Amino acid sequence: MPIIGIVKRDLEDSPVRITAYIEDVDALAQAGADIIAIDGTDRPRPVPVETLLARIHHHGLLAMTDCSTPEDGLACQKLGAEIIGTTLSGYTTPETPEEPDLALVKTLSDAGCRVIAEGRYNTPAQAADAMRHGAWAVTVGSAITRLEHICQWYNTAMKKAVL
Repeated sequence: MPIIGIVKRDLEDSPVRITAYIEDVDALAQAGADIIAIDGTDRPRPVPVETLLARIHHHGLLAMTDCSTPEDGLACQKLGAEIIGTTLSGYTTPETPEEPDLALVKTLSDAGCRVIAEGRYNTPAQAADAMRHGAWAVTVGSAITRLEHICQWYNTAMKKAVL
């Protein structure tokens, strides 16, 4: 099983949070990551996407870009990212949808991208839908790691059922 490495932090001068610096890439490579993921959006950032991708490839590793739109994903594919994640879909706009972005998975997959569907995949059925839409793999995060979210989902569903 490959290890996807990221460094996640809040920056004062940029909305980018995922592997924003060359030093992050170097540290992840040294730590043994097989794949290094970076923010692949077109938002203001301390280091350009193409510079981070070049550094990942310098280490002989695969690059994954966490994207929010088809334009982000296709631009990153053109720059040499081997894997495109839908990680940031819905998180770069004012409102975050409740459902995963299957349309983005399909658009990127149809364009020849190796897509890891990520972001709001909370059920096995949603993960299966992502595969049917062309995902290469699916990341399931909060649905198995964040108990507070799971409890809230049950609570919300039960309240809707009785109101």
